[in-house]
Amino acid sequence: MNGADDEAATAVQTTLVSHQWRGLTAEALARLFLAARDRHRVDLLLDQCDVAETGTWQPLLPVEADDVRVAPLVTHLRGTRWSQMSLPAVIEQLDSALDRWWFRWQWRRGCDDAQAPDDQA
Repeated sequence: MNGADDEAATAVQTTLVSHQWRGLTAEALARLFLAARDRHRVDLLLDQCDVAETGTWQPLLPVEADDVRVAPLVTHLRGTRWSQMSLPAVIEQLDSALDRWWFRWQWRRGCDDAQAPDDQA
């Protein structure tokens, strides 16, 4: 991981720890993970804008259940023993699953059968 990835993982980890992530369902974890990741990205964008005062965040709410990114993450989580993994490992797994889904979605514009180069045939 590079510095930016480490910073993002730390931000997401801080959020998930405060929400007692092991007690969540796979869907709730995926939705909260995405919300924390999105918020971190917005934070980075605001920092780049060099705005003097940005205010404070409202309490974090999970992304909507119908967000297109939720289903592939839930599918991935259900195929693993995520509740027995460390939080950094879960975050790494979710980031990887999201990257693979994003590649497929971009490549086929939403077709689920596109294979990422690193996927097994």
